[in-house]
Amino acid sequence: MKRYCRNIDFAEIGLEGQKRLSRGHAVIVGAGALGGAISTNLTRAGVGKVTICDDDQVDVHNLQRQILYSEHDVGNNKLERAVESLKKMNSEIEIEGIRQYLTEDNVQDIIGKADIVVDGTDRMEPRYIMNTYCVENGIPYIYGGVLASYGMTFNIVPEETPCLECVFPKTKELEKLPTCADVGIVNTVPMIIGSIQSTEAIKILIGADYSKDLIIYDVWIHSFDKVRIKKRADCKVCG
Repeated sequence: MKRYCRNIDFAEIGLEGQKRLSRGHAVIVGAGALGGAISTNLTRAGVGKVTICDDDQVDVHNLQRQILYSEHDVGNNKLERAVESLKKMNSEIEIEGIRQYLTEDNVQDIIGKADIVVDGTDRMEPRYIMNTYCVENGIPYIYGGVLASYGMTFNIVPEETPCLECVFPKTKELEKLPTCADVGIVNTVPMIIGSIQSTEAIKILIGADYSKDLIIYDVWIHSFDKVRIKKRADCKVCG
């Protein structure tokens, strides 16, 4: 446990919390900017099994913000490079890579009976799929999204919190929202939001109190907001 002594020395985690982390299985969907920050944090924290899925290639513009990759990775498959990088960070845990985009057809194969799912995607459709699967199977899911100079995250814990569709009711308009390709992104934003997601994942995995609010942070103007979300009675997923 010497590797994790700084976790253990932190009273809110302690030895028992570290043992719980070592027994945990986290699935991270997406190996880009958010996914890179999340998987790095959870791998270094000692989560027993980290599964990461993606099926994209490294582009040169990814290097501005995606910490798992370097110049010689451009043109290569993200997942292979991500797994290789993560294994170099911690050889004591299990790192699993799944080279697929998450869909309704493969969500069960990718998530299975994981202890927690953390969102590293940049599209709403896979988020809705994760949300539905996790609510139906009693698995905590941590939503995260980043754009321009701000990002947001929200913990979805079945039976305890509202779900993603309570926050963002599913509409066709949501799929037409701007992306980083449209408005850009400050490269520190996914680091910050991904680290908040990672912290919340650690809290949930060890049974500590976790945030019940939608957290919104804008790095450019340094505004930090917490919004209490109410469960919608007409929600088709958790209502």
